[in-house]
Amino acid sequence: NGGEDQVVVGALVYDRLANRFFIQTDQAPLQPLELPAREFSVLQLLMSPPGRVFSKRALSDKLSGFDDALGDNAIEAFISRLRRKLAHSGTTIRTLRGLGYLIEPTA
Repeated sequence: NGGEDQVVVGALVYDRLANRFFIQTDQAPLQPLELPAREFSVLQLLMSPPGRVFSKRALSDKLSGFDDALGDNAIEAFISRLRRKLAHSGTTIRTLRGLGYLIEPTA
């Protein structure tokens, strides 16, 4: 899953030092993946470490301040948008019913 400074799932690369995401393609070595702040945070959580399951509540707690808890619909929207953006990255965000979400290489 990469060295200490990089986490790799499929063609998705999280560079911990640069705090940025990239998609590695055959055409270009590393293409930056630009994400809004909350989508970035969701993906960052899912990548630390990959394969760990995060419940909606855990994601909401990590993304929310003390006064602005995010509802399930907001979390589902972030996950849906991330799935679209990761469609060609060899990476998928899987839903485990009743448990939460995890990121893994596409089968």
